[in-house]
Amino acid sequence: MDFTRTFGKKATAVILSLLLCGTASADLFGVRSSFLVGEPGDRKSWRDRYGNTLVYLAPEFGNDAQRKAFRDRLKKNGDTHIDLYAQARNGNLGGGQVWPERQDFTARLKELNDDGLRPVLWLIPESKHGDHKQSMDAHFAFQSQMVAKHDIQVAGYVVCLECDETFSPEQVNQLVANLKAKTGKPVAVHLAPGVGGFKRDVRYYKGADFIYLQIGDHLHGDFVADPTLAVNMLKEAMKLGIPVVANEYSAVSETATARALGDLLCQNGAVGTGNGRNVALCGQRTAKKKEWYQEYEKELIVSGIAAVTLYVMLKDQPKVKLRADDNGYELMMRGDRFGVNYSENRMMATYRFEF
Repeated sequence: MDFTRTFGKKATAVILSLLLCGTASADLFGVRSSFLVGEPGDRKSWRDRYGNTLVYLAPEFGNDAQRKAFRDRLKKNGDTHIDLYAQARNGNLGGGQVWPERQDFTARLKELNDDGLRPVLWLIPESKHGDHKQSMDAHFAFQSQMVAKHDIQVAGYVVCLECDETFSPEQVNQLVANLKAKTGKPVAVHLAPGVGGFKRDVRYYKGADFIYLQIGDHLHGDFVADPTLAVNMLKEAMKLGIPVVANEYSAVSETATARALGDLLCQNGAVGTGNGRNVALCGQRTAKKKEWYQEYEKELIVSGIAAVTLYVMLKDQPKVKLRADDNGYELMMRGDRFGVNYSENRMMATYRFEF
C-alpha cells in the first residue's frame, strides 16, 4: 500500500488518533477455554453456578473471592479465553441472570483480561432463556451496542449458542454479516451437535470466521464424546475451509478423559479447544511476514505522539502527509511557520521565527 494525501484540520485529528490507537488485533487461533466444567458423575452439574463459564458476568455469580477462585480454576486447566453470555435474562443456569440493561460489563471484562483470560462474547444464549425471541432489528442493535461498549475488551464473538434451534440459515448469515460490518474481531457460529447442526445445513456457516463445533454425545456415560465420532466430525467440518474450534465435546473439562480428547482433536487439526486439553499449542498461527503497519507499529505511534504534540502547541493549522509502504514510512507535517519530517531513517524539524 502506498498513499499520500493532504488533509484538513478535522481529518488530521482523525488520522493522528488512529496512529495513537495502534494496529494490534485479537485472534482466536489457539483459543483454549473450559466452556463446561461440570463435576464427574453428576449429569446436571454443568448447569450449576460453577458448572460453566457462560454467566460469569451475572451479579449473582459470586463475590470477588469466589470469582477469583473460579478464574484460578480455569487457568489451572490451561485456559487462555473464557466464553461469556452477553445476555441471559431468564436465568436458565445456576450462576444467575445477565441483564445488559441493568449492568455494565466493563469492570468484569477488565477483571478477566487483567487476570489473563480473554473474553469471547456469546451474543444470543440458548433458546431456553428466550432472548432469541426479539426482532432481527433488535438483535442488530444489540450487536452494535456490545461492539461500541466492549469491542476493545473482547477477543471475538459467537453470534448465538445453537443458532440452528432458533434461526434460519439466512437469519444467521445476516447476524454474522451485520456483526462483521461493526467489528474487526473474529465472528464464530455455534450450532447443535453435528456439522451443520441438527439440520445438517452448512449454509449456517456462511461468512463466519470460525466454526465453534459442538460434537455432542457428552451428556451421558463419562460425559465425554466418543473419540472416533469427534475426530470424524472435526475432519468433516474442516472440509468447509473455515477454521474449526472444537468447542463442545465434554460436559467436564478437568478430567484426564476430556483433556485426552482435546489433545486428539488438536492433533487432527482443531485450531482451539473448549473443554480441556493438556497441550499448550493447538492451532496457533504459523509465523508469517508482518505487514508494513505491523513492522513499524511502534514507530508510527511515536510519530503520532510527536505530531499531536505539535498540533496542540502550535496555532498554525497543519497539513499532514503520510506515506507508508513495504519499504518504510514517512510522516510529514507542514504549517505556515514549521515543518516536521519523521521516518525510519531520520527526524527533521524546521521552525521560522518572526521578530
